[in-house]
Amino acid sequence: MEITQKSNDFIFADAMVRSVEKNLIGRDRLETIIDSKKLADAMKLLYELGYGDESGDQLKPEQFEKLLTKELVRAYSFILGIAPAAEDFHTFLYPYDYHNIKVLLKAEFLQSNADEFLIDIGTIANSQLAAMVHERDLAGMTPAMRAAINEVLDVFARTQDPQYIDFILDRACFRDMSQAALESGSDFLQDYVALLIDTINLRIFARMRQMWKSWDFCNQVLIDGGRIQMKVFFAGYDEPYEQFAEKLVAYGLKSVMETGGAMLREKGKFSALERMCDNSIMQFAKEAKYVAFGIEPLAAYLIAKECEIRNVRIAMTGILQGLPREIMAERLRDTYV
Repeated sequence: MEITQKSNDFIFADAMVRSVEKNLIGRDRLETIIDSKKLADAMKLLYELGYGDESGDQLKPEQFEKLLTKELVRAYSFILGIAPAAEDFHTFLYPYDYHNIKVLLKAEFLQSNADEFLIDIGTIANSQLAAMVHERDLAGMTPAMRAAINEVLDVFARTQDPQYIDFILDRACFRDMSQAALESGSDFLQDYVALLIDTINLRIFARMRQMWKSWDFCNQVLIDGGRIQMKVFFAGYDEPYEQFAEKLVAYGLKSVMETGGAMLREKGKFSALERMCDNSIMQFAKEAKYVAFGIEPLAAYLIAKECEIRNVRIAMTGILQGLPREIMAERLRDTYV
């Protein structure tokens, strides 16, 4: 394999990531967590698996969401601390900027406090972002952010409908993610964003159909930038899910729609489709295991860590709700290790 100057810059960082990949929580450990009888037992396992900070302070079991957020922040701090350039990871950071913008705007509209729901990850620090939104001083944001915030303010003033906040900001977020991936020069990141958009669009497509929404409405909420063109969704909008799945062979998503569509048709449940979509992202991330040097191992680690935390949340929430073990196990996503 030829090592380019760009990939050469990642040699040290890649070695660091490879050394910590073994600490990711695999299926066996997840199974141990869901076997816990009490939330406190599961929380203890998480601390034993390395969750928590160096202070040694432990949260109450019902505060597990705070623990998961801390772990996510720590993972991002680790990657950004060893990466040659933080700008290469804006693709992963923008969703947290947009999450925080949503939180700040909704808190403003509802006259509530946003602090508890902000996540300290992003290209803009929380305190700085809060000041920007509050003072409407958007100069330090990307053009897509500025345009989206102004559109949200206009639409909400006219409709008072908060669902438009998510629609508008999500579309802008993916524009920024796509642009950041392009500017990174990484085919891996560009393919990741495109696949992410495709899987999100599959979920939107299925939900709109199940809600008996018109194609015109569905077309308004689908996200641009994926590999699957809008004309493919349009052509399959009235077809049985298994027939529509045939149109996805070229995108590697046929089985996702077949399995998820069968569950929708038989039980009206989205869980299988959502799980299969997430699994397709994980299968893509695993391709980085065969890359010796480059941005891929670091990017795949972030994808894997986010999936790990999603799995832990599924387990912890299931225990809290007293769900049967088999239901929790069925909902778990594929793991990186």
